[in-house]
Amino acid sequence: MLLIVAGHDPTGAGLRADIATAEALGVPAVSLPTLLSLQDEGVELVEPVDSRFLSDCLARYVPRCEVVKVGAVPTLKTFEILAKRLRDLTVVWDPVFRAEAGGELSEATPEEALETFGETVDILTPNTEELSQLVGREVRTTVEAELAARELVEEYGLTGVLVTGGHSVDRRDVWVPAEGNTIAWEVPPGEGAHGSGCVLSTALACFLVRGLDPETAVERAVRFARAAVREARNTPFGRVADPVAQIRRDATLGKATQHVIRALEIIESDPAFARAIPQVGMNVAEVFDPSRGLEGVVGLSGRIVLDGDRPTAVGRPVPGGSKHVGTVALTAHRLDPSVRAAVNARYDEELIERARDLGFVVSSFDRSEEPEEVDSTMEWGTEVAFRRADDTPDVVYDEGDVGKEPMIRVLGKSAVEAVTKLRMLLGCVVGV
Repeated sequence: MLLIVAGHDPTGAGLRADIATAEALGVPAVSLPTLLSLQDEGVELVEPVDSRFLSDCLARYVPRCEVVKVGAVPTLKTFEILAKRLRDLTVVWDPVFRAEAGGELSEATPEEALETFGETVDILTPNTEELSQLVGREVRTTVEAELAARELVEEYGLTGVLVTGGHSVDRRDVWVPAEGNTIAWEVPPGEGAHGSGCVLSTALACFLVRGLDPETAVERAVRFARAAVREARNTPFGRVADPVAQIRRDATLGKATQHVIRALEIIESDPAFARAIPQVGMNVAEVFDPSRGLEGVVGLSGRIVLDGDRPTAVGRPVPGGSKHVGTVALTAHRLDPSVRAAVNARYDEELIERARDLGFVVSSFDRSEEPEEVDSTMEWGTEVAFRRADDTPDVVYDEGDVGKEPMIRVLGKSAVEAVTKLRMLLGCVVGV
């Protein structure tokens, strides 16, 4: 079991990020606050948790845990308690003395903290600014970070130091172990996120709980934290790392994939769909994460084509599998979030008329009216069709252009719904 001992940050870092990370990784954890804080544009108020209360809690929970992640520690007295109570656990310490937005979180100096707590720690996870505070000199580059980390490893008998280099000149994370080779990773371009250090250190602690060796645990923690930063949420307090974003996306990806698979089964099992297969082939797509563009849309990697008289799917459902139908689904979802899916079909005036007879909202666009500066015909055409309709269209068609096959697209809340709508049109037309 993991023990988390850290400060509470109402804006999303600290203990909140730690707990979310442990839950995302499926590691059972006990969490104890070291401090309560009021933070907005910086730290406005810090209230340390009563030291006797914290000590009593540690005495109760430490025997049940193997690894502890320590975050912000408000006083030297608290450091003394932690040094006494945590000596039998594997300790991962994220040495936070100041909030990212500004303001002190600890009355203890880095020198006092190391003197009191340093020999209790197994792995340190400072950023370059925190590392500078710990060694008493400025650390700007990966080489300087490695040298400073090596000093701490040797002086305090650490297993290793993982330095995050988002603030360094050459933007590299570096793992400096007591045994083994130093490993460095380039920090991806882009801005950071509040709570990213908390996510990293807790993820590392979680992987240690799982029994991974330190180097493997570090590598996996770095990947996990970077995903949390990449998927950071925009809040009134800035970008906040989101450790559960991957789980949510995996869940929605799985759901969308199952919908597309079921839609393909419907098409392949009903000969009526043969009439609807265009010359360019048919595809089905469903949006699961619009923030990722076409990579957030599940579509068939190939096409649905005719094998004799029967529709046959070639390929498999994958993210980014369909450019054209995927763009229609993605654009429709942007214009009406209840719409997530689309299927294309051969242009047939009977199908269009039948759609109107059934009460479907039908709209269209004219390729000849497309402006020269447009990058995506499907995006532009779907937008035009939505503007022309009184309500969200069920069917969007165009009559083609030179070298462009005319086409029908049927929209739905899911891939199954879109294909079911198309089946209704085909069933009526061919008498199935």
